[in-house]
Amino acid sequence: MSKRLITIIVTVYNIAPYLERFFECLKAQTFEDYMALIIDDGSTDNSLSVCENHAAQDDRIRVVHLEHVGISQARNIALSMLDTPFTTSLDGDDYFDKDYLKHLIDAQHKYNADMVISNVIFRNEALEETSRFVARSEELFEGEQIRQVLPALLAENRLNYLYGRLYRTEPLKDVRVEPDVMQGSDTVINCQYVVKINSIAVIENYDYNYIRYKSRSVTSYKGDEYFSRLLRLNLYVRDLMRRKGFYTPEMEEAIDVRILFTGRAALQRIAGAPLPTNEKHKRASQVAQNEEYSASYERQKDKASELYFRVIPPDEALAYIDETAAVYRDAENDAKKEKMRGKIPKPLLKLYRKMRNH
Repeated sequence: MSKRLITIIVTVYNIAPYLERFFECLKAQTFEDYMALIIDDGSTDNSLSVCENHAAQDDRIRVVHLEHVGISQARNIALSMLDTPFTTSLDGDDYFDKDYLKHLIDAQHKYNADMVISNVIFRNEALEETSRFVARSEELFEGEQIRQVLPALLAENRLNYLYGRLYRTEPLKDVRVEPDVMQGSDTVINCQYVVKINSIAVIENYDYNYIRYKSRSVTSYKGDEYFSRLLRLNLYVRDLMRRKGFYTPEMEEAIDVRILFTGRAALQRIAGAPLPTNEKHKRASQVAQNEEYSASYERQKDKASELYFRVIPPDEALAYIDETAAVYRDAENDAKKEKMRGKIPKPLLKLYRKMRNH
């Protein structure tokens, strides 16, 4: 790999329809001193050929093809290959502004920061903006300040993603993820990294656009499985923070909030699933009666009335399932009625309404 200033890690798996847009964004960057390390994780569409075609045209692009090993192992392989001073990571199905890399490296030079975090815009498949990160002013955190700000960064989900970040490579080289981690490998990498560094710069730029694709989202898992996967992740973060001396009361609260939010999201998925009521209750009980969920609720229940918290007490989970399922049912029935109305000829519908009103 030729020596550049920044390595861009891109893991690719069956995203061929989006890759031309990705490479267009990449080649438009106003900061040009980068090496793009494309890890194709055994794609079965033509993603690999698209990447190789671009690599043949630009010596800053290198493609590594793997048998399908999963995103965590693909990232481990990429991390083992780093040899530039700085690293960032992009998703091949997203898009980003032409100054994305420039803003990150400018902030690094300005603050000499080990890590730079920028903002992200979230979009749906129609590319409509759906949300943004909580706004933060530009700021540098050093030494003990990192310990103080980490709970907030974790609670704000700023450690959930690899994109929108620039890393000093040296502390990143021995970071690794267990290969069987199917969800949350970004958080594992970030948490291993931040406990080893001395400075974090947060900048205000919104240069990165993350697109949520419903059909391919890892968040499409059924509710109880979704909860168990993210519970494992949050317990890992808790253990890591304890071992590294970062486990403060504020960190405990941040991790509890993550567990409780995950539980709520799991219960929402269960309520909306096409399952018999008794099966929904069974799965909801597995979430709400989980020892860690209950313990997190007991520690934080005095704050449950705060707007940002919105948690579901364990003993109210089944009632929540029934109420939410009823809302879904009503919405579905209303949609069916509206669809049927659309099929009725307008004169006949007008006559029906006239008769009903008499």
